[in-house]
Amino acid sequence: MRFGLILDGGNLPGRPRETAFNELVERAVRAKHWGFHSLWTGPGYLNDGWHSSVLLARIAAEAPDMELGIVGLLPLYHPVELAEQLSTLDVICGGKVVLAAALGWRDFHFRAFEVPEGQRLSRFLEVLSALKSLWTQERVTHVGRHFHITDVPGAGAPLQRPHPKVFIAANLDPGVRRAAKLADGWLVSSRATFTTLMRQIALYRNTLQASGQSGYVAAWREMYVAADRAEAIATIRPHVEWLYRDRAALGHNRALPETDRIDVPFEQVLEGRFIIGSSEECATELQHYQAAGVDEVIMRCQWPGLAAVDALKAIDRFGREVLPRFVG
Repeated sequence: MRFGLILDGGNLPGRPRETAFNELVERAVRAKHWGFHSLWTGPGYLNDGWHSSVLLARIAAEAPDMELGIVGLLPLYHPVELAEQLSTLDVICGGKVVLAAALGWRDFHFRAFEVPEGQRLSRFLEVLSALKSLWTQERVTHVGRHFHITDVPGAGAPLQRPHPKVFIAANLDPGVRRAAKLADGWLVSSRATFTTLMRQIALYRNTLQASGQSGYVAAWREMYVAADRAEAIATIRPHVEWLYRDRAALGHNRALPETDRIDVPFEQVLEGRFIIGSSEECATELQHYQAAGVDEVIMRCQWPGLAAVDALKAIDRFGREVLPRFVG
């Protein structure tokens, strides 16, 4: 099983951006040191986050040879712009870019980009199709509902062939089926509980078998490893509670199964979503994911307000005491 690190867990309002960036770079360097496989960032538009492809181009210089993953909100993009961004980044990082294509869920994103939310799925599918054409064809003509591209040169060639690796990030069953049919892998949300993950892995594998495709399951999870579970919970609780309240207020529940709601008490937030506790407890929990058929666990151990040194402690302890049990 492989392991990745989510670089940014969000910042409290008013925190200096330069400080947050420098701490993010240090987390990437530590992950590289300990043998993590990948580094990931989500869509940061209008939430005091980072432009994904710009950020990862910089990170590639600090953590060469690591896979770099982007959660991209496809309905918000013009396919030509996204194709060029990702093919450029793929060359910069040596052919290790992964796009996790997502539908999006925040109202203000769609308002800001002047994209009707009712067009989410049709734009998603059209951008995904056009991307693959732009990456693989010398001349491209695409006539769809939202984009008309007539006899233009393809995008700059990425290193990966036929194109950069594409996952689909999905919470609901239709999206899981879509990932099995249209993409190289499925990215599981950090908000999905383990019970939901188990059920949907079966759905994903069955759909793959029916369509004759190979697949890959990467699961975003929350992680904090400490001397024991009590210390881990005491360290992260106020910061996790703040983040989940904030995300619930932004409407994240709308894109989740009812059983995975996040506007719930802290103890319920932890249940089935967190790899937390001592190194032994975390390793035992990860064995469940390995047995379930998860190929890669991508972890976040930094939440708004958590001291940078505490996030680094978790990365170091995981890299030293947990990761070697799973990576030869």
